[in-house]
Amino acid sequence: MGVISRMREVSPYLLALFAIVFIGFMVATDADIQRVLQVGENPATAVIGEVNDEQIRYVDFNERLEQQLEQQRRSAGEEVSIDEAGIRQSLWDIMVEEILLRQEATKVAFPVTREELLDILLDNPPDYMKQPFTDSAGRFHRERYVELVTQPERLADYVDPNSGVDPIEVVERWKRDLLRIEDFLRQSRTREHMRSLVHAIGSIVSPSYLRRQYSVENSSAEVHYVAYSIDRVPDRDITVAETDIERYYEKNREMFRQKKPMRKLKYVIFPLEPTSQDTAAFRKRLDRIQRQLESVAEEQRDSVFSLLMAEYQGRSVGLTSVASIDPQRTAYLLGKPVGAVIGPVELAGKFYFFRVDQREKGDTPVVHASHILIGFGSNKDSARSEAQKLLRRVRAGEDFAQLARQYSQDRASAERGGDLGWFPRGRMVKPFEEAAFAAEPGSIVGPVESPFGFHIIAVHAKSDERIAYSEIELSVTLGTAGRNQIFREAYSFKQQVQKGIPFDTLARRLKRNAVETAFFEATTPVLGSRALTEFAFNNSIGTVSDPMELRPYGVVVAQVVDERKPGYKPLSDVRAEITERVRRIKKLDVLRGHVEKVYQRLKGADILARIAAIDSTVQVQTATMVKDNGFLQGYGNDPIVTAMAYRVPIGVIAPPIRGERAYFIVQVVKREVADPKKMEQRQFVELYRRLYNTAKASAYYYWYTAIRDRAAIEDRRSKFYREF
Repeated sequence: MGVISRMREVSPYLLALFAIVFIGFMVATDADIQRVLQVGENPATAVIGEVNDEQIRYVDFNERLEQQLEQQRRSAGEEVSIDEAGIRQSLWDIMVEEILLRQEATKVAFPVTREELLDILLDNPPDYMKQPFTDSAGRFHRERYVELVTQPERLADYVDPNSGVDPIEVVERWKRDLLRIEDFLRQSRTREHMRSLVHAIGSIVSPSYLRRQYSVENSSAEVHYVAYSIDRVPDRDITVAETDIERYYEKNREMFRQKKPMRKLKYVIFPLEPTSQDTAAFRKRLDRIQRQLESVAEEQRDSVFSLLMAEYQGRSVGLTSVASIDPQRTAYLLGKPVGAVIGPVELAGKFYFFRVDQREKGDTPVVHASHILIGFGSNKDSARSEAQKLLRRVRAGEDFAQLARQYSQDRASAERGGDLGWFPRGRMVKPFEEAAFAAEPGSIVGPVESPFGFHIIAVHAKSDERIAYSEIELSVTLGTAGRNQIFREAYSFKQQVQKGIPFDTLARRLKRNAVETAFFEATTPVLGSRALTEFAFNNSIGTVSDPMELRPYGVVVAQVVDERKPGYKPLSDVRAEITERVRRIKKLDVLRGHVEKVYQRLKGADILARIAAIDSTVQVQTATMVKDNGFLQGYGNDPIVTAMAYRVPIGVIAPPIRGERAYFIVQVVKREVADPKKMEQRQFVELYRRLYNTAKASAYYYWYTAIRDRAAIEDRRSKFYREF
């Protein structure tokens, strides 16, 4: 029975580690079962998706989903909200990857064999398999482990007949778990196989690439240059004709190839906002709570508050330094006796009642302060003078918070009126800390110099207390009647559009904002909802959706307004993009004439600096470490220029170079080109290892992205799960 107890003790952690199933019978939630039944499918056979015609069954997906949700709840605690939609998406990605990897492994004849799995299970079991068979002294009982893995039915012999445990059920559960463990190991090994194969192939570094990279990294050039940017040519001086756009489109059609079908939606949102009736009902509830508290003597409010805590699911916070409590709460809790009830207090649109449960002296004093920071800038004396002027204005009665918002260069705190909250010693720089802790509450001190500049400090309060408190949070919520009314309005909108009223016209009439999406692919959730995306791809142009509740937006009604089949994007879709490209080309064409004239007068000069006598509007720049990597110091990225720096003669002012967004006149004054033939063995090994590791790090990602993009993946999750 010791083995059974040990297995029962550690099995939840064991199974959580390899994320297959949680031990026990996992069943779908009632809401999900109802969802499946609503779409007219048998939960036992329903298919939630397909990957290259290989099905993902609802029961398999949901079993793993429930296990992961359970594990998340255990880790985070019941009070923490779980991102179920995020977990569903993560699990979907994992299962799609598992299927694709298995399919690819079969294609390349690199499957995981049963012999390999047996070798892992019997000869080299992972730690999570060994743990249930390891005693308190750390000894792994291999014989017993092998016995129960190879002969699961022997587990019945270890069940205490007086324990009330059914040996048959124990054995059957163990067999199921072994199958799931085997499945997990197969998936893990398949992933390892394919990763190793892709890494081996994708991280090959060719000798020519290695030599080229060595030359790029170890060569350098010093360049004088002048850049004539297209920004010198105003947009108003350039005319982009329709024929220019059409000609560019026809010449560069391959740039605008669309590989996958796309759709476009138009939608309106009906926000799920509380009605005036909801607000009135909330006010009544707030007044009732306040009357309950005020109807009893002050010493009895503690008991009434406890009843309200249970009714409204309040929360309690243990002894905490005031530095760790929200300053807005601290303002109401400080100085109040134990048992004091405070409220209602409005904070950020919600209402609170607080009770001080405990208070005690702590070992760490803290200060609540605000500040205005004036940085040194280029003139330290000027900064000090400005800080002194602000100090006089504060002491004369001007609002400190308003001055902080206007003048403080610590923009993070400036948005809060300079408020830094509560802080202990050791959190601020020394001069600031000493001034803040030495000042009395209510005083203004400064200017205090620190490495950041000059500070004007307002000390609001000091404390060395630790406080425990409870709070009840209340807010106006949308009631059932209000929610129903919003859905009725949304359904009415749908019906009117179906009867022929244009979507935009009806939206304007109802003072709703009709939003049109860009074209999107079937893998793109619209407003975070895959259900909305599937609606777009499963319906023809003009179809109007049923109202969908999508958090945090509200109730959405959408209409399919356009589609794009795979092929070339129509000119209308890329017109704006092409217009900008043509405008850039035309600006370069305009610059060419001017730059050529300047060059003809400059040609033959000994130094590029003589250009100042020809064109006073430009300035010569010097780049001292130019490499053939596309980056030009003082300008930015332009691979054409850096490449030419290694091709033009040294000392000669080269003919104008047409870059991506500028014309350049360049003079290379020095150049050292590394010879790969002189590469030392140590340099070769280091460079090869670095290039290999870089290629290896990205090889799997690019390979997997490519096979996933080529795969036929059908995602039907929105039919089985509510999406918000």
